[in-house]
Amino acid sequence: MTTGRWIALLVVVLALLLVAFNAYYRYVQAPVWKAEDAAEADAKKRSGLKDITGSYSYVWDEPVWVVKGKDESGAAAYAWLKKDEAITLKASEGQTKDDIKAAFLLQKPDADIAHIRLGLFGGEPVWEVFYSRKQSGVVYHFYDFYRFRDGSLIVMYKLPAQ
Repeated sequence: MTTGRWIALLVVVLALLLVAFNAYYRYVQAPVWKAEDAAEADAKKRSGLKDITGSYSYVWDEPVWVVKGKDESGAAAYAWLKKDEAITLKASEGQTKDDIKAAFLLQKPDADIAHIRLGLFGGEPVWEVFYSRKQSGVVYHFYDFYRFRDGSLIVMYKLPAQ
């Protein structure tokens, strides 16, 4: 075979590999996308959100879908969808992610934040902060839960060091 044919064969094989990888990725992600679409449609029905900008599954006490969007008046709002109940609050009724992060870092400036996200703790909308801190040469991981409405600390969990 000539060099040109080898290059053509290599291009075809690479294209087939990319198509196969894309098909596999879509196959694996299809159930996740289907669940997200169902949660977003449910949020429109049960919580009054009109324009959905994002959603994710959250599990602590029980499985919940957290959906972000805009309500009928165009104000930013969040919905927490439990199996039989929906909690909907305007973003202006609670603390923002930036507010929580700023207040958190004032208290724990040495913390390395992994994520801050909305969740549900004890049936109440919260901000979950997952972070790590080095204490006495050992790295510990923590979960802090802050009330969505006022940003007050509910509870802190310290995970065992490994």
